[in-house]
Amino acid sequence: MSDTARLPVIDCDVHPLVKNPDDILGYMPARWRRHFEVTGIRTYGRARDSYSHPHRTYRLDAVPASGGPAGSDRDYLIASHIEPYGIATALLLPQEPYGVTAWGNIPASVAFCNAANSYFLENWVGYDDRYALAVTVSAHDPDEAAREIRRQGQQPGVVGIQLLLLEQMMGSRWFDPIYEAACELSLPIVFHQSGSEGCHASSQVVAGGIPRSYGERHAVLSQVGAANMVDMIVSGVFERFPHLRVVMVEWGFSWVLSLLARMDYLWEQDPLSAPLMSKLPSDYARTHFTFTTQPLDEPGTLAELRALFGHPDLAHALLFSSDYPHYDTDDPGFVIKRIPEGCRAKVCYQNAVATFGMRIFRPGDTRRPR
Repeated sequence: MSDTARLPVIDCDVHPLVKNPDDILGYMPARWRRHFEVTGIRTYGRARDSYSHPHRTYRLDAVPASGGPAGSDRDYLIASHIEPYGIATALLLPQEPYGVTAWGNIPASVAFCNAANSYFLENWVGYDDRYALAVTVSAHDPDEAAREIRRQGQQPGVVGIQLLLLEQMMGSRWFDPIYEAACELSLPIVFHQSGSEGCHASSQVVAGGIPRSYGERHAVLSQVGAANMVDMIVSGVFERFPHLRVVMVEWGFSWVLSLLARMDYLWEQDPLSAPLMSKLPSDYARTHFTFTTQPLDEPGTLAELRALFGHPDLAHALLFSSDYPHYDTDDPGFVIKRIPEGCRAKVCYQNAVATFGMRIFRPGDTRRPR
């Protein structure tokens, strides 16, 4: 804890939950409120629907005494996670909307995501300046998603867009309305697993098809993140949207350098095979992508881990994240001590500021750099 006290820490992956999903209904138009009162709300279309999970999905010490699921008490989250580690900003990535990836009712998915955004803006972001939000939009309807980005994107505390995917890859022009709105408001796309990947026919797949178990799925899930990064680069997304930024959350990062080296080599051998690109793939990655630290790979020695952090391309592209309140939360005090001192400030907050802008620090933050 003493090592983190000297630096602001921006935690780029914190999952708040709602004590009762019905609380979101009050932020919907009456017709949709009546709809969900009759049909109910399915907030999960995720791995635990398909596989036996080897653990609880959350930390037991994150369950508030006030009741409700882990991460549902904004005061307890502050007392148990934010204050002990001196976290200046917790970027909220709400999970309730993740279930819409399995919904067939597209207007209902739009109504639910929009209401959830309003709920978290009022009840969390409006409650404490240490909370910031990535508003959630679904790939079901990119035009409606763009409207929601423009509706909420200039609200105080909104710093990014959490994009939930279906089967379309991120390089598809299907997403252009979303990317256009994101660039218009200078908001990065925050790409986090919805939990549906590798589980459903309408979701992103991993190599070889649907895995047999949770462990198998978890081991190969980074393929989805890597494939989408490659797809965005090769399909010319960043030629169409040169100011677009993408934050890859919870996809790992140890695979990035080897993948980009292969891409660069192959593009140099045959640049005409990717005519929508005008420069090396690694140049796009340096300009447009950042990656969060959780889940932090554990190589055999501390020296190997520090060498990974020490590579200049990654040192400028890594954002600290904890994944609180999940069972595999990365403890800030433990992780930050393992980051080489030379890039610790970059990972703790400087790279996040470069990605999200100074708005990632809210007005009331006492730990923002002067």
